Amino acid sequence: MLVMSPEMKRRLRRERNRERDALRGRVGAGRFHAMVKDLAALVRLAFEAGETASIFGLEGPLRAGLRADFCLQGWGWTSADLMARDLMAEVFNSVGAERPDWYEGQPEWTIEAGTLIERTRCVRCHKPLPEGHYKFCSRLCNTSHANWMTRMRQASEDQAVHMAVNSD
Repeated sequence: MLVMSPEMKRRLRRERNRERDALRGRVGAGRFHAMVKDLAALVRLAFEAGETASIFGLEGPLRAGLRADFCLQGWGWTSADLMARDLMAEVFNSVGAERPDWYEGQPEWTIEAGTLIERTRCVRCHKPLPEGHYKFCSRLCNTSHANWMTRMRQASEDQAVHMAVNSD
């Protein structure tokens, strides 16, 4: 007769729970909170050590890693991505991170009033700026950029991501 050690029983139970989680598309509360605690410590440590310029600096790699691990455990891609998103949202909530709005994420937001920025290239097409032009090389680039920014501001989150990914 085969006798299992308590440690082996715990391992098998954990493995069964992970398989069950994969089928349900969600993680148990204990595992969820343990993962959030570990990820929050990692995010905080990296930010405080100066490894990332923003508290959100590891969001992409961590979300991709979590999603990949969930997929390797048998989760579907969509449910794995949603769980990774929920985990990261809870991580940032636990560290007190406040996501900036769209305008605060733009380079112009961080520039103090009156600070002069010397541009040498067009904002839109990146060609050298002609003499007397300070942001755009032509009226066409100016109008095109203004239209693009208007569409980005009015787009839903999914549309904005699609536009940004498929831009030049």
